[in-house]
Amino acid sequence: MSLAKWKEREREQRQNDIINAARKLFADKDFDEVSMNEIAGEVGLGKSTLYLYFKNKEALYFAVCLRGTRIWAEMVKEEVEKGNTGLEKFVLYGNANREFSNRYPDYFRLLYSPTSIKKQFDMDKMTSSEEFQEVRELFKEIMFIGIDSIQKGIDEGEIRPDVDPVEAAILLSVIYNGTVNMGDWAKELLEGREIDGEKFGKDIGDLFLHMLRK
Repeated sequence: MSLAKWKEREREQRQNDIINAARKLFADKDFDEVSMNEIAGEVGLGKSTLYLYFKNKEALYFAVCLRGTRIWAEMVKEEVEKGNTGLEKFVLYGNANREFSNRYPDYFRLLYSPTSIKKQFDMDKMTSSEEFQEVRELFKEIMFIGIDSIQKGIDEGEIRPDVDPVEAAILLSVIYNGTVNMGDWAKELLEGREIDGEKFGKDIGDLFLHMLRK
């Protein structure tokens, strides 16, 4: 291996280490509660070294979100490809979303947590962030997979014709948002009925599908 390739591999590994440390901290705390000093300490680097890889904390946050969104998008694409009809594809779309939330709960919380809302960040930093722009595009891509599946189901006569595909897909996203940010009182009510997160997610999908089916 050439020296240049070795240095590039070392840089990629260090960048991955930083993202992994930041992922854990951002998932456990609010954005404002996490400092670059704390992230540097988790990786065993000086704070100044972090800025060689990420120009600010926002850029690092969006890099973490981007990694999670890429995994999510890939899972959705692979699963939906298995379906033939629009209804089958939409069921698989929901399954993939639920599988992502179960397998990567920290990424799911980050992507749907209040700290990911625009008002939490400086707009200039967001618009200048390539990571944030890619996260936005991937979110749209995921959303349109659901929209296209619903429209295909309508065209094939399996989903009600009075359903607006965009409205339905956004409603499902809002529901996901609500489950992530559910209050403790709601969790206690569900636990009292022996309904855990996995069952609740499946029940949501079944109910939503019942609403759409013709």
